[in-house]
Amino acid sequence: MSICKLKTFIPKKLQIVIFLGIGLHACNKIDDYMLGKDNTPKPTNLDAIEPRMDLVKNWSVPVGSAQKSSAYLKMMPNIKGNIIYAASQNGEVKAIEKDSGKIIWARQLSMPLISGPVVSNGYIALTTDTSDIVLLKQINGELVWKNRVANDVLAAPLISNNTIIAKTIDGNLYAFNLTSGKKLWVSHHGAPNLILKAGSAPTLYRNNILLTGYADGKLDAIEMATGRVLWQRSIAFASGASDVERLVDIDADPIVRGDTLYLASYQGYIGGLGLNNGQFKWRKPASVFKNITIAGNNIYYTDSDDIVWSLNRGSGHVNWKQDKLKARGLTEPVYSAGKLYLADKTGILHVLSADDGKMIARKSVGASVNLAPVVNDNNVFVQASNGTLSKYKVS
Repeated sequence: MSICKLKTFIPKKLQIVIFLGIGLHACNKIDDYMLGKDNTPKPTNLDAIEPRMDLVKNWSVPVGSAQKSSAYLKMMPNIKGNIIYAASQNGEVKAIEKDSGKIIWARQLSMPLISGPVVSNGYIALTTDTSDIVLLKQINGELVWKNRVANDVLAAPLISNNTIIAKTIDGNLYAFNLTSGKKLWVSHHGAPNLILKAGSAPTLYRNNILLTGYADGKLDAIEMATGRVLWQRSIAFASGASDVERLVDIDADPIVRGDTLYLASYQGYIGGLGLNNGQFKWRKPASVFKNITIAGNNIYYTDSDDIVWSLNRGSGHVNWKQDKLKARGLTEPVYSAGKLYLADKTGILHVLSADDGKMIARKSVGASVNLAPVVNDNNVFVQASNGTLSKYKVS
């Protein structure tokens, strides 16, 4: 899967996905689809390590048929109580007992899925590649409603109170009543002609403001009740001679901590934006299209070159970087108990020390992984591209 999988915006039925074989630093992982060859850099060889922990498989269950690599999808499993909810591109949705791997219920939807499951308020929200938002009952997977929007919703929807918010790839933000599916409002932002095939989810601030990043590098603050734009801020500025060089999409989900919004863009910046005055407290050049992680005083992220970084979230100071995993197609890092868990397209689950970035364990999971692991207590759940969900016990 290329990070340079781009989409042009012309009428919906004529949209074209373009694979560009251009030797740009920012687009150095390219599937030269049109020429029938793969220019993707080869993964670096892994140095031998002395493992400081073990990962033991407890169970593995099928959650869908094997899928083609799709690094832009955000379909991480979701844990609520003792149940893990998982969905697959082929439309399967399952509720699984996390301790035993027993399938509680399963539903086969008629449309391929591209984001979710989001589980909240007794419902499960997902989106399809036919531009539908689908709502299921959490208890049994029964369909509640399905609504079509203007374009694909690649970012996970947001559920808050009795409202569901979804952002389309072409820059529209929709609000629906959660229980009835009635459309409440639409906020139109728009998108450049050429964008990454990815998207960030809106985040909620003070229970009534939606903070939403877009493909043109701008951030909108939107009133939750009405869809009215309260203010707008440019986060990254396009530069360069070509449209590809000018890509500055905000594809990582913004994160609010107190009065600071942490966000990152592709070929732009990562930084902390003060929400009281709209000014950056700090920012650093970065190219990020996967979600960032915050734990304590630190930010962790994987950049577009597959370098893993740790920054101080108060100052942006670099704590460490781990560059021994370049070109491996890494997921975002997930923090738990002083460790970072991330997987790659070669089928390896990596564990790094959150203190210094050193590798402390690795485990082959048998198939490529595009979705970040889910860590719960001392358990790591990995959904691989061969359609299996596996549980590993940390020991």
